[in-house]
Amino acid sequence: MSELSDKIRHYRKSKNYTQEKLAEKMFVSRKTISSWETGRSFPDFRALIQLSDIFNISVDTLLKDDDKALEHFEEQDKQAKKDIKITKVSYYLNFFLLFLSYIHMFKVFGFHTTLIPLALVINMIIFFSHYSNWISFKNKNKLSLFIGSFIALLILNSFTMAFNVNFQKTLIPDDMIKTLGAATGEFILILLINVSLTLTIFFYPYQKKK
Repeated sequence: MSELSDKIRHYRKSKNYTQEKLAEKMFVSRKTISSWETGRSFPDFRALIQLSDIFNISVDTLLKDDDKALEHFEEQDKQAKKDIKITKVSYYLNFFLLFLSYIHMFKVFGFHTTLIPLALVINMIIFFSHYSNWISFKNKNKLSLFIGSFIALLILNSFTMAFNVNFQKTLIPDDMIKTLGAATGEFILILLINVSLTLTIFFYPYQKKK
């Protein structure tokens, strides 16, 4: 028994687990377990560690003598390291773009360009497309704190509209359409800044030590 798929099936049965029960323990679908056991796909690193914990065996035991699985995980490891580098660069770039976004919003020293919000959006898309630690948000306390913080920061940032002199100048009482357009544009900018702030607080892309 050298293949990972056979080992998963063997150790699952040794624990008297059905595919459904193992799937429930790992928060995946039964089809995912079936796919692993037939060799159509491989579990990722986190799932592999979960399996080793559930079966009370080492990760090395699961991977030993399966060259195909080892090759797969070597490629996955390279991709994971690449993703971490990209998310870290994106994360720190977010600080700079967040700072410029506030300058853009208040038109400090007359600085105002739509390229900043656009760059902020592009950077956040790159960050979230490479971010991998989503499993941490399964923690109900962290998720609740994230949602609460997002709402609180949005309310706080929205108050800046009342104190932003440059924004007030764009409001034309006699022209409701332009006023509504200016307010909508300002709120969208505030929303982007808010997402950027919560990204800074809750999405630090760290790599766990092995």
